[in-house]
Amino acid sequence: MRKTATFAGLGIAAALALTGCSTGAGAATPEKTTSSSSSPMAESMMTDTVNSDGAGLRAALTALLSDHVYLAGAAIHQALADGGDLTAPKTAAAVAALDENSVEVSKAVGSIYPDAEQPFLDSWRSHIPFFVNYTLAKVGNDQAGQDQALSDLGDYAVSFGELIHSVVPELPAEAVQKELETHATSLVAAIDADVAGDPGYYDLLKDAAGHMSMTAQALAGGIATNKGIQ
Repeated sequence: MRKTATFAGLGIAAALALTGCSTGAGAATPEKTTSSSSSPMAESMMTDTVNSDGAGLRAALTALLSDHVYLAGAAIHQALADGGDLTAPKTAAAVAALDENSVEVSKAVGSIYPDAEQPFLDSWRSHIPFFVNYTLAKVGNDQAGQDQALSDLGDYAVSFGELIHSVVPELPAEAVQKELETHATSLVAAIDADVAGDPGYYDLLKDAAGHMSMTAQALAGGIATNKGIQ
């Protein structure tokens, strides 16, 4: 598992829009070729979009959230191997690594919105047991338990959307809710495959982790707008 990116000195409220390069259709005149500052290409080169705070923010959020999915998958996979015993040493270690990731995500939020760090951590932690409950119910062929876990995940997506919107008004609660619903749906699909011993589990887990780049982009973009960074 790769180390998650740190947010130290990141300027997390930076804008994310990458400056595009465009070229004109006509041939350049001598005046245009000698005045590089008026060239769209030159202007884009003057703006460092690769090493910008915005690019770093989006990359760091992507890393943290992608790690969340992989660590959740690892914890659930190990719990299955240990027969659902969450206190077994390997499962406990996997759960601890997952919680460490949760703390890192909350600190990323807290680096910009200090008052939101603990509420975010409490909220983020609360949704993880729902995946565990779903997994145990799936193994036990407990349809009612599966339905309850899915309902809990749906309710969580709503409350999480409202929490984020209260901190970053530029992020609509419904949009955040949709991102969390996709997160839950994609991870549940991977869990189903893992329980069934389907080798497609690995591709499904990769898909679930890949979705988090879109979540990271949405969150970082809302933060940039909220902080008025161009």
